[in-house]
Amino acid sequence: MDLTQFVQERQSDWERLDRLVKQAGRALGRLGKVDLRELGALYRQASSDLAQAQAAHADAELLEYLNNLVVRAHGVIYRPEQARLKTLGAFFAREFPGLVRQEWRPILLAMLVDVLPALWCVLMAALDPAFIEAVSPPGMRERLDKGELWVYRINPVRPLASSFIMTNNIAVTFTFFALGIAFGAGTLWGLVYNGIHFGSIAVIVSQTRMAREFWAFVVPHGALEIPAIYIGGGAGFILGGALLFPGDLSRKDALVVRGRVAVKLVLGCVPILVIAGIIEAFFSPLPPSSMPLGTKFLVGAALFALLLVYLLRRGNSPKGRMTPITNDQK
Repeated sequence: MDLTQFVQERQSDWERLDRLVKQAGRALGRLGKVDLRELGALYRQASSDLAQAQAAHADAELLEYLNNLVVRAHGVIYRPEQARLKTLGAFFAREFPGLVRQEWRPILLAMLVDVLPALWCVLMAALDPAFIEAVSPPGMRERLDKGELWVYRINPVRPLASSFIMTNNIAVTFTFFALGIAFGAGTLWGLVYNGIHFGSIAVIVSQTRMAREFWAFVVPHGALEIPAIYIGGGAGFILGGALLFPGDLSRKDALVVRGRVAVKLVLGCVPILVIAGIIEAFFSPLPPSSMPLGTKFLVGAALFALLLVYLLRRGNSPKGRMTPITNDQK
């Protein structure tokens, strides 16, 4: 093996790898897709070059240079778990709230699509009392008239109920998101159905003496759960919007670009829904003898205020707007 020729042939690749490692620093996110692929290829080649140089008994200076280069590249590519946790923390601290602010239009649309059918139920119930009986769950009025509020059934099985509630709420939010792939129609139908279902229950309960206890149950966890569902619905409309209005991009490319934003929005809702599930199982169903109803309303208001502060405070500008895709990015 001619070491002089070997160094001449590989020198430019080593220098390019060194520049990419310096550019990446501690965050691979600083590199584009093309640079990331090149970093991986050059790292593997440099590792092979180091093995060849060692086998050829190259001088200590060359071996030290290659070893240092490979170690640095390895440290960038295979970051320790602490760096990953920092990236995750940065996502929830800055990127997710920034995305919610950036994508407020589809989120607002999801809220309106859910709330308007609920208000329609209220209007229809005022015009025709028989209507609400037709759309509400069977037997609900009879149980409420007897003073039986079903929410208190959670108390004996709180740990199990908490797990079920978390899983169910996350599944519902992800479903509203995934249904957006049907050009947004699936998300639209899911939110409309949810609004009618909740609106009919709210009307039935408001006509009984259990109304205050019902809302005292809903408000504490609903302050977090309901906004998260709207964010998930907004993510579904983002998918539908990318397919219906791709702009200058192909539908495939628009779905890729906007899909990243939608996925991040849904994933950002998971911790919110987990907290809401814990509250719904351990705090919301506490009977008035254990927790004054007024306290529940205050807790719900405080949680909603904290959520607004978290989502609306200014942070780093999020990435993910629909931008043209170059051939190198495809």
